[in-house]
Order: sequence, then structure tokens, then C-alpha cells
Amino acid sequence: MAIIRDAVPADAARLAEIHAVSWRTAYRGLLSDGFLDSLQPTTRLDWWNSRLARIPPRWAVLVAEDEGGVIVGFVTIGHCDDDDRRLPEAGELYAMYVDPDHWGNGFGRILLAGAEARFRADAYSDATLWVLRDNQRARRFYELGDWHVDDAEQRLVIGSDAVTAVRYLRDLTEG
Repeated sequence: MAIIRDAVPADAARLAEIHAVSWRTAYRGLLSDGFLDSLQPTTRLDWWNSRLARIPPRWAVLVAEDEGGVIVGFVTIGHCDDDDRRLPEAGELYAMYVDPDHWGNGFGRILLAGAEARFRADAYSDATLWVLRDNQRARRFYELGDWHVDDAEQRLVIGSDAVTAVRYLRDLTEG
């Protein structure tokens, strides 16, 4: 049985590792191979050390541990900063990644449920997330979790790739 808990500074190296390997796997074919191959845990470690040293109020970094106590995934959440959603009750799921060696074992669903529970505990009534338009695997996952695409899109440049992201919305007042 997986355990969901708040991340602590000592988790930074493992989160950086998951972040890099999951990007290299999940975005293969969506972003350039050169960019993805350049991603290493060391490229994310400073960011994770900084983030875990000071998590703002109503934000959270949650981790999923397997039965052996190994972190296999994480989710980061907080308030929504989109121009049309800057409301005290509007949250955003910023990122969620599971180590690809553990895909298909339910850790993503457990992390998503943990994020939604934390949103509700922190008085958010709804939440958004952004996903690459062409990332069909992620889109199916969120849609199965009752997240619904809305009309918002944004163009992003990741590495040297111009991509489009679509926004999903989840009403947290529903079950």
C-alpha cells in the first residue's frame, strides 16, 4: 500500500531524479530528443532544494512512497495564477510525475486523490492543470479522474520546441 506524505528537504535528490527520468520518458516524441537527453537529476536538484526549503502557505509537495518506503512519484499544488482564475478558491496542480518504472501501478491515481484532498483541506473549490495538447496518455489519465478540458490554451517554448498546452478544470465540490 502506498503512503502519501508531505515532501521534506531530504527528498530533493529523489524528486530531481524522478523529475528528469519522467520527462525523458513521458515527453519522448513531444519534445526534441536532444533536449530530453540533456535532462539529468543534477539539472533539477537546485530547484528542488530551493522549493522544499520554503513551501508557501496553501501550497504542497506531496510524495508517494511504495511499500518499501521508496519515493516513486510526486505532485506539486498551490493557488492558480492564470489571469482569468486568480481567485482565493482556485487552485492549480503544477506538476505530477511518477517514476516510469512504476507506471500502471496506481501511484498516479493515489497522488491525484491526495492532491485533491489537500486542495479541499486548503479551501480550494476547484483546480486547474496544464497538459501538453499532444500528450494523449496524460490527457486520458486526467479525464478518467473527472478533470475536464476547458477552452484555454497557451503556447510554450520548452527547450527549443514550441508546443501548445491545454487547461483542465476539476470541480472539487463534487465527490
